[in-house]
Amino acid sequence: MQRLFQSYKAALDESPQPRKNRRAITSITYCRTRDMGVSYYACPDCQKRWEQCHSCRHRSCYVCAQKHRKDWIEAQKQRLLDVPHFHVIFTLPHEYLPLWRYNEGLFARLLFRAGQEALQELLADKKYGGIRPGILMALHTWGRQLTLHPHTHCLVTAGGLMKSGEWKDVGDYLLPSAVLRRYYRGKVQALLKDAADDKRLVLPPDLSAEAFWRQHRSLYRKEWSVRIEERYTHGRGVMLYLARYCKGGPLKPEQIKRWDGQRLEMSYLDHRDKRIKQQKLTPWQMIQRLLQHVPAKGVHTVRYYGLYAPAARKRHEQVLAQQGNLAGLKIRCTAPVEQVLLCCKACGASAELLGERWRRQAKGISFIKEDGALAVSDYVQQGVERDLERGSIGDSS
Repeated sequence: MQRLFQSYKAALDESPQPRKNRRAITSITYCRTRDMGVSYYACPDCQKRWEQCHSCRHRSCYVCAQKHRKDWIEAQKQRLLDVPHFHVIFTLPHEYLPLWRYNEGLFARLLFRAGQEALQELLADKKYGGIRPGILMALHTWGRQLTLHPHTHCLVTAGGLMKSGEWKDVGDYLLPSAVLRRYYRGKVQALLKDAADDKRLVLPPDLSAEAFWRQHRSLYRKEWSVRIEERYTHGRGVMLYLARYCKGGPLKPEQIKRWDGQRLEMSYLDHRDKRIKQQKLTPWQMIQRLLQHVPAKGVHTVRYYGLYAPAARKRHEQVLAQQGNLAGLKIRCTAPVEQVLLCCKACGASAELLGERWRRQAKGISFIKEDGALAVSDYVQQGVERDLERGSIGDSS
């Protein structure tokens, strides 16, 4: 991804891009180069000196995301209850894709709210269990071929706390699919109507208000895509699947099989027949597909609700106590902190930091300006960034 942006930097600078894309392009292009800043180290024994270029730490940078993914996995292992889970996928109809492009932040918040409210309100109904579940939700905006396909993945406990404080299992079926689909559709449509009435919804130039309301009414007659997977004996498989996409963007470097300067060939798993297939794109097509998945500023792509919400810690501990997991009561759901340890390649002694230099502006670099101030990431590489173990980010789900 970095080489791709570097090769087409001049064209990207001239093309119209939203601010979030400009920030991603600048950060990833100059990640781990002198233009992002340098830390100077020295060996106290042999006096050898060297430079360490700073990382961009942008959440769409695949390299910088590796440590964050590992820490997130460890935090979720502590957060997830040792109970069966369901995997639920909520999808936005493709008729709304033109609206999504003009309202990414609004739609992201809307999808999270509609999905979690549909699950919590239905499961709170005595007809469907009368429970409060734990819900982990992650927003994905891409399909297997990196096309725009907004949807949310939900990891839902196969049970929850009743008002009496006791745990209740829901069995092999979470909710009736038809009921959940219609309830979710009603939630999204109502929230979208409120946004339009309040003038918070931005319409594309080629979409009139009358055309939007016709489309809005027509989608009540369409069956929306909501899928409930089979019950899992635990939630780790789905959690590991989500970990691959929480940070770092939708594309893994090993998916790029060939690039001759004119055509770029990438592999992907076709979910219909479960076969690995290839698609060929021009580099510019690939760049456009990648940039449309840069998250809007201020949007959290992973959220927690119900028993997994930060505010529900007492209820979470209550379930752990009922399970007899006394050790889990002492664990706070925070990611482990790793300290930087740089050693001299010549003698192996621990290095000493001499100083840092932040390169704010350089010839030929187009930094983003916000209110006249240069907006450059002020982060220094904070950990040993190594690939996650293959088993931690495998394809099992």
